[in-house]
Amino acid sequence: MLLSIFLLVLCGFAQHSKVAIHPCDIFNVQSLSSFFTKLGAIVSDCTNVSVVHIGDSHIQADVFSGTVRKKLQSTFGDAGRGFVFPYKIAKSYGALDVQFSHTGTWQYCYIKRDYLECNLGVAGFTVTPAENAAFSIDVAIKAQTDAAFNKVTLLDNYGSFLPEQVIGNYLTGKENRHTVIYFDELQDRLMFRPGYDTDTLPELQGLVLENSQPGVLYHAMGINGSTVSQYLRSKYFEEQINDLNASLVIISFGTNDSYTSSSNFCVKCLKEEYRTLIKRIRNKNPDTAILLTTPPDHYLNRKYPSKNVAPLRDAMLELALEEDLAVWDLYKSMGGKNAIVDWKNDELARADLIHFTVKGYELQGEMLYNALMKGYKGQ
Repeated sequence: MLLSIFLLVLCGFAQHSKVAIHPCDIFNVQSLSSFFTKLGAIVSDCTNVSVVHIGDSHIQADVFSGTVRKKLQSTFGDAGRGFVFPYKIAKSYGALDVQFSHTGTWQYCYIKRDYLECNLGVAGFTVTPAENAAFSIDVAIKAQTDAAFNKVTLLDNYGSFLPEQVIGNYLTGKENRHTVIYFDELQDRLMFRPGYDTDTLPELQGLVLENSQPGVLYHAMGINGSTVSQYLRSKYFEEQINDLNASLVIISFGTNDSYTSSSNFCVKCLKEEYRTLIKRIRNKNPDTAILLTTPPDHYLNRKYPSKNVAPLRDAMLELALEEDLAVWDLYKSMGGKNAIVDWKNDELARADLIHFTVKGYELQGEMLYNALMKGYKGQ
């Protein structure tokens, strides 16, 4: 009861056309103090601060997370586009501002398919090329900001990938098990072909693009339809968070975990799965701050309001106190139970009453950014 009263104090009120927005402060925001301190030292230390944002379909298209990225980089400096992945090779979709293409034969696996037969990293996907394969990346044709880069880190195993169509010169080598390529001029389009340092086909689990400038690197990766238990299948999950040097990990799951009947929903089980995920992060990254976002309101089969989001939200708040985490309450911020209908009527949510329009995801990103900035300014 006391926790519920406290949470009422954390949430304000604002109006967005038909939608009543209740902007919520971050619960247990003091647990993010190390992250806020690093943000404040970017200019004086001429350094980078890395954020890793993982989740489900709400994150995979990178509109929600991309809005937070652009606003943080506008405030604290742009250190590069960060993590990207050629989802198209895996017959899926990715961020709108980066274009990938590929040729030749590829195999893929991810946390929902063939996960026992391959290595998986923080993105939950692995693609493997045949000798005739190649892929290209273009960060200019659909760019929303200047995403040119002079450093690429390929999260790969068993070999490497070599660039083609390079402007200027480059130097390549292995760092922390991954292929790292430095360029003497900025690049915005490249082709990569697999190199074979061993007899095993090289694997690719993502790329990180940097520009040598101080600022924020915001790495977002999501998997459509994924759950917390599925994400625990990623073998190199915590190692790659360490490789990405994350000062903050944002975890945005819950929609698919709660998308079931109340009789089949085990909130205590899900709470423990979150706890396991958090312990895995801290096993390799003990000083990394962690922020959970509650899942948004949604309907089952477009007909029935979900009864599981509210108890999951309460369990996440309990877990925050037990494990010293922060929580941003998206469910409460968007209006709570049945709010998804108002968001749909205001053209902020889609007809499936689960997903959101571009404007809806952008609004969520603005809300999260504002909550982070309020915590940063109040430390």
